[in-house]
Amino acid sequence: MFKVICMKIGIIGCGAIAREIASRRDNIVAVYDICPDKCSDFNAKKCTSVEELIQNSEFIIEAASPHAVQQYASKVIDNGKPMLIMSVGGLVDAEFRDFLFKKAEKKGVRIYLPAGAIGGLDIIRSAKIAGINKAKIITTKNPRTLGVNTAKRAMVFRGTAKEAIERFPKSTNVTVMLMIATGVSVEVEVYADPKVNENIHEIYLEGDFGAATITVRNRPSIINPRTSYLAALSPIEVLNTIESPVWMGV
Repeated sequence: MFKVICMKIGIIGCGAIAREIASRRDNIVAVYDICPDKCSDFNAKKCTSVEELIQNSEFIIEAASPHAVQQYASKVIDNGKPMLIMSVGGLVDAEFRDFLFKKAEKKGVRIYLPAGAIGGLDIIRSAKIAGINKAKIITTKNPRTLGVNTAKRAMVFRGTAKEAIERFPKSTNVTVMLMIATGVSVEVEVYADPKVNENIHEIYLEGDFGAATITVRNRPSIINPRTSYLAALSPIEVLNTIESPVWMGV
């Protein structure tokens, strides 16, 4: 098989996404979590600090939380290591995001932001070139996933991507991803529906390119229902693409 690069991968966070990656990749060499017990069954070096993980890895995957992005991403880039960020909500602050992206450019390393639980990023990026005037996302999840109680479908949030990630830091990373991808303010609505057992994301775009509607119905991860199964698979596809001689949709 053609290989562009063979990377020694380190993962920050030993939850559902890390477990999915480890089950499908044989080059995970180091893991770290603030709760060490979560890493006990990983077949990789259990690091006691992010610094140790960085030194033992060539490519870092963050799969922990938005807070972990804000706390560790700069250290990763400072050490000249490429990084894949799953908790895109950690990039919601424009000043921090610009700081981190400029640092990566200066260091000559790449930051990867996988599509996660949404689709159509190739359409969104192309549309952005012509100009996007409006972007909206409607997310529907089971109440237990959102940590709310309701006997019927109910709107539990309406606002901006920044407000959404503050309210639901583990369930609305997709809103921040859409904000970064479109480059415009995103209207966000979140619904809790007890009849729904999937994580549903409906994206609406309007601009000089025309209009687009993108709907994704994700099954939740068995390990953690707050995480969409597709989101857990997304970083694996990024790694496969990096190693492949053919890139599709980019």
